[in-house]
Amino acid sequence: MTARVGRHVTSRVRARGWLRTESPLHVGGLGGGPSEPLPIAVDGLGRLYVPGTTLAGVLRHWSLGADPDTGVLDELWGFVPRQGGEGQASRVVVADALITAAPRLDDRGLPADPLDPAILEFRPSVGIDRVTGTAAPEFLYGRAVVPAGYHIRLEMDIESRQDGSADEARMGALLAALGAGEVRIGAATGRGLGAVRLLDDPLDLVVDRFDSPAGLVALLRNDPARRRTAAALRSADPRLPARRDLLDVRVTWTPKAPVMVRAGTGGLVIDTLPLTTRVDRQHLTLVLPGGSVKGMLRSHAELVERTARRADAPTAGTAASAGEHSAAFRSQLDQLPAVRALFGSARDDSADRGAGALRAEECTALVTIPGTLWKSVTGDDDRRPDQDRREHRHGHEDRDQRADQVRRPDQSHREAHDERRTTLPDSVRDRLEDLGMARADHVALDRWTGGAADGRLFSVLEPYDVDWEPIRLSVDLTRLGAERDIALALLLLMLRDLAGGRLPLGASTNRGFGDIEVTQITLTGGPWPDPIALPDALDGPEISAIARAWTGYLAQEVSS
Repeated sequence: MTARVGRHVTSRVRARGWLRTESPLHVGGLGGGPSEPLPIAVDGLGRLYVPGTTLAGVLRHWSLGADPDTGVLDELWGFVPRQGGEGQASRVVVADALITAAPRLDDRGLPADPLDPAILEFRPSVGIDRVTGTAAPEFLYGRAVVPAGYHIRLEMDIESRQDGSADEARMGALLAALGAGEVRIGAATGRGLGAVRLLDDPLDLVVDRFDSPAGLVALLRNDPARRRTAAALRSADPRLPARRDLLDVRVTWTPKAPVMVRAGTGGLVIDTLPLTTRVDRQHLTLVLPGGSVKGMLRSHAELVERTARRADAPTAGTAASAGEHSAAFRSQLDQLPAVRALFGSARDDSADRGAGALRAEECTALVTIPGTLWKSVTGDDDRRPDQDRREHRHGHEDRDQRADQVRRPDQSHREAHDERRTTLPDSVRDRLEDLGMARADHVALDRWTGGAADGRLFSVLEPYDVDWEPIRLSVDLTRLGAERDIALALLLLMLRDLAGGRLPLGASTNRGFGDIEVTQITLTGGPWPDPIALPDALDGPEISAIARAWTGYLAQEVSS
């Protein structure tokens, strides 16, 4: 008799559904060169996708909860032995997931609308030197992102060797976490990227039995009795480790001056435009990226701690090279342990390298801009017909060139249109003013002549009357570990100063932009299981232990 090969499987629970991107998404792929933005992963056909390994990794991380090093789920997710012996492959099978424009399948059961790479947006990032206040050398980069509002195909199986009831419950728990937005996908999740949510419909759940003739026949006949609901899968105990302890912060605010982050490129008529993101296929809105909000908070956190310690930030000196300035900037970021615990450290030579505990979500404006109107502002409505035909013909082969055009517009194209379009049409200007935005011209004055400096005239599209959604932050208290109370103290000091109007948001804050008025800050989680306003939290009994931890921390020496 021939010996049986392969692993023993008695049952299988299968899920087929769709994830919707709730914030921009970046899953890294192979780049074309060091000057290109960080690219998105594509499959062999040039289609945007999320690798199954990425999905399996984030689902495993969520499953492990508060103790990622535990071996309690090794039997489910697989493991590699550290010192000899035999390992085990994962019993969770996750397929590569195409990114699509709509949650629709074709007649073969495959995603019908792969997302066009031309839809991708660009997110610029720059490090600000704490001493000079200017861009730090070697810290300018950007990444391509999938906008919010698009879809990812989810296909996942859990294969069981014995009783499958526990695996069915675990599948139900994973789907519930995806439906609640608790699982992040891809890179820069601490900056608000990678938020996804499972759609309730369409969602196909089936349980197949392979240990009886009746189960095999039901599979072959596609018996409706195989189908389950998400609620039915969650009826049993999934036996998962304890969940992570999170603190959520919600900041309600209104702008007192224009608030914006600069886009990577300007328009044909207006030099500086606010950064936008898609709301849907036909509309956009203004956005404060999570990286911008997080950078503002980190810079102020360093100011708070350095003021308390009377410690200056490391500097490379005026005669230093670009590399020395870059090294000094990294030292500024990593010198303070409390700041590092909250915001993370990326230095390869640091023993404390790791992600920070604080996450800042993307903050969008409460204004909807028609795509056709924005094209009139940026000049995209004047694209050459032959260019459109060329991009359509080459498809994904022109993806890198289009990304390059996002960062560096065709100069000859700009010059050709500048000659006949020097001002916005009255209809466009009126529609922008209805949305709370207007063009403002700025000029630098020559200190000798008192007249306009040559080549120093520029324009900005200022969002002077635009409302914004609340700023949303979260802190992984489990990640903080023993530094929990110290980091909480620093967080509360930042929030106190934010409420006091001491932290401007966005770009051009030295030119009158970015002033805000905070109307309410609410904390939920950790020491405050019920929602509590910041003033009440600062006056509550929980603050005593936090204050003692902060005082003791400041008494410790911090190495450069």
